[in-house]
Amino acid sequence: MSENTNPPFFDLVGNVRAMRRLKSDPVPMETIWKVLNAGVKAPSGQNTQPWRFVLVSDPERKKWFAERYALAIETRFKVTSGVEGRRENPGRQLKALYYQMDHMSEAPYLLLVCGKCDWPFKVPQEDRIGEGPPNYGAVYPCVQNILLACRALGLGAALTTMHQVFEEELHEYFEIPQDYGVVVTIPIGYPMGKFGPVRRIPAEEMTYLDKWG
Repeated sequence: MSENTNPPFFDLVGNVRAMRRLKSDPVPMETIWKVLNAGVKAPSGQNTQPWRFVLVSDPERKKWFAERYALAIETRFKVTSGVEGRRENPGRQLKALYYQMDHMSEAPYLLLVCGKCDWPFKVPQEDRIGEGPPNYGAVYPCVQNILLACRALGLGAALTTMHQVFEEELHEYFEIPQDYGVVVTIPIGYPMGKFGPVRRIPAEEMTYLDKWG
């Protein structure tokens, strides 16, 4: 576990780096409950709390997901086409992605964050055919709380949405009802590397006052 747990808030938010290299060491279940209970403290419209979690620790189920995750990346991006097709000198981020592809199933937990399907207000009633998309706007605050809680407890985590490529299979395999969509998947475990500051463009360079431009 990282020595720097429970850092002050403004240090914490500047230090939530995606950690894709995770140890296979077990994580106590009480620690995971702390993470998930931080997630459900997030706000949601009318306090509907439209999130549900599927927490995966079974090795075969993690392997099933990891194989499809790697294939989804290989078929959608040119950065890799099987181990033989990988770049010889990948950059830091791509190297971390390769590691995650090869070792996804070794993370102690794989968290599927699901959201209740709910048509956006802008879609007219007559156009609402079938299930709408999950309520992303309500679920993502929960996701961010989870990432912050992982960091505060010295856990590594990395958000991914690549499951969208095989979401129908995902629903069937994990028996997720059709009125819920999988919003993100997050491998969770103790990190191999050290936490560090994130690199972002300062808000002063991204903000317009009173009107755009």
